[in-house]
Amino acid sequence: AILAQAILAQSIVARATCSTVSSNHLGTTLAQSANLDAAIVRAKQVSFAAALFGAAFLFGFTYAVPSQGTSSQIREFTVPKAPSGLFYYDDQDLLYVLCGTATNNDHYLYAYTTDGTQKCFITIPQAVGMTRVDGFFIKGDKAYIADSQGPIYASDAGKLGGSVYEVEWADPCECAENASNDTNFAASCARSTATWSPTLTTKIAIDAASVKSAFPSINEGQDGSQNDVNFRNSGVVVVGTDFFAINGVHPLGQSLQQSYPKSLIKGSLAGVANNAATLSSAWPFTGTELGHHVDMEGLTCGSDACATYIYIGDEYNYVYRLTLAESDPATAVEVEWNVDSLVGPTNDDKGIESLTSSSKTGYFYAGIQGTAKVHVLMLDATSSSGNSSPDASGSSGRRNSAAAAAGILFASVLVLAAMLA
Repeated sequence: AILAQAILAQSIVARATCSTVSSNHLGTTLAQSANLDAAIVRAKQVSFAAALFGAAFLFGFTYAVPSQGTSSQIREFTVPKAPSGLFYYDDQDLLYVLCGTATNNDHYLYAYTTDGTQKCFITIPQAVGMTRVDGFFIKGDKAYIADSQGPIYASDAGKLGGSVYEVEWADPCECAENASNDTNFAASCARSTATWSPTLTTKIAIDAASVKSAFPSINEGQDGSQNDVNFRNSGVVVVGTDFFAINGVHPLGQSLQQSYPKSLIKGSLAGVANNAATLSSAWPFTGTELGHHVDMEGLTCGSDACATYIYIGDEYNYVYRLTLAESDPATAVEVEWNVDSLVGPTNDDKGIESLTSSSKTGYFYAGIQGTAKVHVLMLDATSSSGNSSPDASGSSGRRNSAAAAAGILFASVLVLAAMLA
């Protein structure tokens, strides 16, 4: 638009200059004037089209930012150690809190009621071989544990060396299960302390190279000034025979923002060979898609059991709702909650480390690394301005607005092309 305005100004100056020529060149002057009139009209048209083009671009870019949901805190409670993994187990109405507070050491698992009462304390001995546990999930007679640094120590004696462990689940605390769906069921455990050395059934190792191999366009962790060849799995969700894992940011070169992209990935638990899983989907994120830097570490399903959405907790104290049917990460995150005022303030890399939701209460539970607190949150997908959130079918006002912007942009290009023809 600026260029077109410059052309217009130069044309006007040229016309004024030509008006001073002698009458002996009147015919030439009239021809030049006619040509300049046409040029001025053309410049005005180009200016208008370019302005429309720019407005459409900015309109579409603005609407790439997720809708801002509203949130409130129900309660909070403190756990003895930093909560690196959270999982609400519907069968027992218990909240399991995984604590991987030291690398290559003992790890801990707590059972809490959803109102913050501790029921059992479980020690996972160092001898089990897990390195830095960062996510927990129970499905039937199996439990799944994320290890953010397992592959880094794979060559060390006694270390499992995986990113995701599938293990046999036999509750070491012998907590009651609500098999009859009793509405008066109260969570209880036969034991208050236990030691758990789970039996490994499947191990999956993930690194940046395996993501690159499955998705050649994604240069996982290596597009910044600091290359991170590791996939630091910080969460795990299992849906059917598939799993989801998330690559958390690790400080490199004293920076949390120089080892992008970091991806949410989906893979299969079936047919794991040589500790490698088949990866089917990936959503890579940098500091641009959502309009701010990211450090995604917690994963959970919501009320739809990940049929449509998966929820992600971010250490910058955001929670995202990602539409699984949308492959473009910039538009897949349709709703974002900034909960820093509720759970913070926290230092960088010390915010939301874990996330889960309860089908009974409808609340989300966010574990904060820096404060060792669990915050019970109500997340409303309706924006503060009253705009409706995406519905179950995955459509949304934001997506429709982006489509409208794309239409305007396309029309602008056609108009511009016609004017310049």
